[in-house]
Parts: sequence; C-alpha cells; structure tokens
Amino acid sequence: MAKEKKDRVYSPAGVIRELKTVKWPTFKELMSTSGMVILFTLLFGVYFFICELVASGLINFIVKA
Repeated sequence: MAKEKKDRVYSPAGVIRELKTVKWPTFKELMSTSGMVILFTLLFGVYFFICELVASGLINFIVKA
C-alpha cells in the first residue's frame, strides 16, 4: 500500500523559524559565486557562438559545393 502523504501546513511562525536556521552567504561569498556564474555564462556564450560560426560555415561550404 502506498504511503499516505501528510497535509503540510505552513504557518508564519514555522516559516520564520526555518529561515533562522538557513546559513545565508556573506557578501564576499555572494560576489564570488555571482562572478563565477557570470564568467561561465559568458564562456558558454562564446563557445556556442563559435560553434554556430563553424556550423554555418560548414553548411555554406556543403551547399556551395
């Protein structure tokens, strides 16, 4: 028999208590991880741009040949 799900009740006091247990990042950690996200986003953008150039050049070469 399947387990029965408990009805979840989210009270404001329970939410606040849970938020107090969260380890919030420091400003330095936040800037570091945000910088990494931005850097990798840019790197992936450049990578896909180069792939697009190569693919379109290859297709143009095949069509013209």
